[in-house]
Amino acid sequence: MFGYVLPRRDKLSEKDTARYRAAYCGLCRCLKERYGFRARFLVSYDMTFLYFLLQEGEVKQPLRCFCPARPICKKDCLPPDGVMDYAADLSILLSCWKLRDAQRDDGFSRRLAAKLCLRLYKKPFEKAAALRNNENSVFSEQLARLNTLEDKHCESIDRAADAFASLLKACAGYHTDETLRRTKGLLLYHVGRFLYLTDALEDLPKDNKSGAYNPLRYRYALQDGKLTQTDQTQFLETVDASISMAASALELLPETADREILRNIIYYGLPAVLKSVADGSFRKRGKGK
Repeated sequence: MFGYVLPRRDKLSEKDTARYRAAYCGLCRCLKERYGFRARFLVSYDMTFLYFLLQEGEVKQPLRCFCPARPICKKDCLPPDGVMDYAADLSILLSCWKLRDAQRDDGFSRRLAAKLCLRLYKKPFEKAAALRNNENSVFSEQLARLNTLEDKHCESIDRAADAFASLLKACAGYHTDETLRRTKGLLLYHVGRFLYLTDALEDLPKDNKSGAYNPLRYRYALQDGKLTQTDQTQFLETVDASISMAASALELLPETADREILRNIIYYGLPAVLKSVADGSFRKRGKGK
């Protein structure tokens, strides 16, 4: 995925930091168990957030697990459960759909790399699609909608962002309770809007140079391939509005053991990432920490 849905580590307690890391490592381990070793490369912060959002009930104690990245020691990993399996399945689906999208608008070398990666993940994708057919159908539909908007050089950042946001909203389909599904769907919709627009802002110089579609290229008059200060301020306000809506949806949800981690990500992590993307320091600073 994008890697934008991050906590502010300096504002996490030691206990929550350990639990966040255990969830990330648990998701990595779950991907391997369900889809093979290569699936580990698809673990993401974004889907770790989804795990915490969907998780309910008692707090599970971590296991000590082997980590291929650090073979000389074991790490804490949260044990697999229904939510972890769901997050792993959607990690496969969303990563593969993103690779398919990369075949459309990136340079030749990246298109080739995306094509090769899709071959590597062909069987995992087919398995995940069979397990999560409803979600995969929504992903396919919304990305087709987004591709149509891109082909038409759509000037509306809201229409383009809505397609991706609607895609992420479908990840709330894990819940059968309608109230939980609708509230978490609203939260995920605005996180999805944040993701799409933040990615568009970070990719703007590259897309302007290559001629790839980016809604900001058509919505604003650029100066030297960048937004003017006035336009950037206005744009950031629209993204901040989605962060605020996600925060409002979070406060409507029942309290859970992981509420402080979720609050940290939405109240501190998302604004910090947006700020670092806007000032051009996101990648250099290590993903907005």
